[in-house]
Amino acid sequence: LIILWLSEPAEIATALRTANYAYLAACALGIILFLIFRAIRWRLMLDNDVSWAQTFHIQNIGYMLGMLMPFRLGDLARAILIGNVPKMSFSRGATTMVVERILDLLFFVVLLPFTLSSIERLPEPLQTGATISGLIGLFAIGLLIVAANQRPFVNRLATAVLDRIPFMQTEQWLKQVNYILDGLNKLTNWRDGLLLIFWSIMIWLPILAIYYLVMLSVGLTVTPLAAALVTCIAAFSVAAPSSPGQIGVFHLAVIAALTELLNQPENPATAFAILYHTTQFLVFIIMGLLGLFGAGTTFRHVISVARSWRQTNQPETES
Repeated sequence: LIILWLSEPAEIATALRTANYAYLAACALGIILFLIFRAIRWRLMLDNDVSWAQTFHIQNIGYMLGMLMPFRLGDLARAILIGNVPKMSFSRGATTMVVERILDLLFFVVLLPFTLSSIERLPEPLQTGATISGLIGLFAIGLLIVAANQRPFVNRLATAVLDRIPFMQTEQWLKQVNYILDGLNKLTNWRDGLLLIFWSIMIWLPILAIYYLVMLSVGLTVTPLAAALVTCIAAFSVAAPSSPGQIGVFHLAVIAALTELLNQPENPATAFAILYHTTQFLVFIIMGLLGLFGAGTTFRHVISVARSWRQTNQPETES
């Protein structure tokens, strides 16, 4: 509502009416492809101990709940549901999701410097900062590979650091470190590591393409690189837990990127944010409902399981 109030609703409606909705069909297919690739990567991180169908359905249930609930509670549901699968555990599922987030953010950190070339007059400090962030991203990827292959050293280093901080509980934090190292286990084998990096790139190619297509559908004049820049900014804006489906946060970030950085007109930019987010919302809900059917469960059961898990683990959290 705030977004519509700040813009011109009539002109936004015009942009929505004149949009090329054939591009939205391609957008929906691209989002489904994104989900398929994510399920492949998640299953790889779980050592292929779960069938692809189970991984796909549980993942989509989580994304559906993420659209309907705040603070990424869909991720909690994903970890609980995958933890109920034989050979799996809650901690194993949760760890892979943490590593997922790390890999996704690193992808955009590395991509960001290349996309900034789409801005005609970019201040030199910003260009330098983006280049440095890209190099840091590459360094961080290398650091993750080294950490995965030097587990004893990482444990010794973490212990030495944590022991020097009086209020830190070394043993508990070491468990968290090892959970993350478990999630990075695929990086200890060059073949599996390359596969993990490959799918971490493939996941986002459909999204980069459909951002560009939907922008064209509402009449925005952008290049593929400019669309990729907006994708980076959108990814950073929704990285932290927020409103259900990142409603508002996503829209404000995307509109600001298009209007302030790329000098695009505000109303088509708003129309893009609405169209893309609505398409994503509908696809995630439909795929989530299909996931409930495929996993042989119900929405009510998933919610009750999540609530039961939170009640069971509440004392541990508070202690």
